[in-house]
Amino acid sequence: MKFLKSSGYVKQTAFGIVRLLTLKKDEMKKLGLLLTALIAIAAIAPAQKTGIIADVLQKSAEEKVARMQEMIGFDDNKARQLNELEFTFLLDVQKAENCCLCNRKKRIEKLKKKRDQDLQQILTRVEYIKYEGGDLEGVKKYPVRVGV
Repeated sequence: MKFLKSSGYVKQTAFGIVRLLTLKKDEMKKLGLLLTALIAIAAIAPAQKTGIIADVLQKSAEEKVARMQEMIGFDDNKARQLNELEFTFLLDVQKAENCCLCNRKKRIEKLKKKRDQDLQQILTRVEYIKYEGGDLEGVKKYPVRVGV
């Protein structure tokens, strides 16, 4: 510390805080690189978190659809469509839950309604009832399909 005081680069303030008066050119470059690296890490960290969450949601959707396909017995084309539907639904719900300016409850209700409508377009009525766990009260909200 005595060397720094004698060199004139730092000055002791009244409260014992060390303050830099001047920095050499090399020191400024190092400080600039350090700050740039810290900013880059701070910018990348949330993107990695979103990627991890998306991977978990994708796996969850795949497992649910595989379980339902085994139980109900729908074809691979429907399974692919359902997998995409479930994944986008889970991702949108996760986004709605993290939204500060949104009405979360309303947004999630809209997403559930849209998911139910899309499920009914993909699955037959019997498959839909089985997929939703046999909830007949929930199914009665929607009109009966013709030709199924």
